[in-house]
Amino acid sequence: MSDTEQPDQQTPPTPGSPAPAATPTSTGPISSTPDEPAVEASVDSAPSLSADSQTLQERPKTKGVADIVFLVDVSGSMDPCIDALRRNIEAFIDSLSHGDPNNAAPVKDWRGKVVGYRDIEAAQAEGLPWIVDNDFVRDASALKAQLGTLQANGGGDEPESLLDALYKVASMEAVPKGSQTEDPAKWRYRSDAARVVIVFTDASFKETMSIAEAKGGSLQDVANLVMANRIILSLFAPNFEGYDRLSQIDKSEWEVVEYAGLNPQEALQKFTSDPVNFRNTLKQLAASVSRSAATVAL
Repeated sequence: MSDTEQPDQQTPPTPGSPAPAATPTSTGPISSTPDEPAVEASVDSAPSLSADSQTLQERPKTKGVADIVFLVDVSGSMDPCIDALRRNIEAFIDSLSHGDPNNAAPVKDWRGKVVGYRDIEAAQAEGLPWIVDNDFVRDASALKAQLGTLQANGGGDEPESLLDALYKVASMEAVPKGSQTEDPAKWRYRSDAARVVIVFTDASFKETMSIAEAKGGSLQDVANLVMANRIILSLFAPNFEGYDRLSQIDKSEWEVVEYAGLNPQEALQKFTSDPVNFRNTLKQLAASVSRSAATVAL
């Protein structure tokens, strides 16, 4: 490694250390506006096109590369959400890789995996794993199979160990710069692929981490690590203060899931139970991931 070359995966900061400055982003629904504006051409100067040429020009232009982690709360109330993700994941992948009216620049290459998490202490008391990990895969059927293995049970209603799970995912090892091979258990090098973590939960989270490598750490420690390792967060979560703070991490987005008169668990169930609306939400999410993948951090 040269004197100027930086290592890909930053060493997890010591809990309590200050964070780099974050750029706040707007919260609310993920925008479905295409990334690239249309370009108008003069009718007189435009060359005539054959039908085949027109078809090629109308086809969306593939651009980016992405590693995507679906980080899903698997406490007992999450079964309807997990089932909705499993039934609609093909729509997300199809929009991500082939484009649609919401996504003018689909990715040219993607990998995805599913990670489930619970409250650590409650899971231990109930004899359940607090985190369920998988390898990165490259096709929708394999991703759907990973969702199918998640079992929503235990954990209580809230709060859950989201910060610990984010810390685990953000500190996942990456392959070295210039590597000609991939490892399904590791991120790709940060300039080779955008790193996106998509969270689905119906609960709040514990403010202090319990895992050995970050015991006693806080949300700020997670934010430090997420920014250092160039990870983009998309949050589908209740309207709790902690999520507002997570959404302030650079490039993060937060879809607030709430309905008048419904508790957070009922709200997420309603949000995911409408197949048309939820499928459209996932297509908009795919467009957001594609835009992120088109501008990979070096």
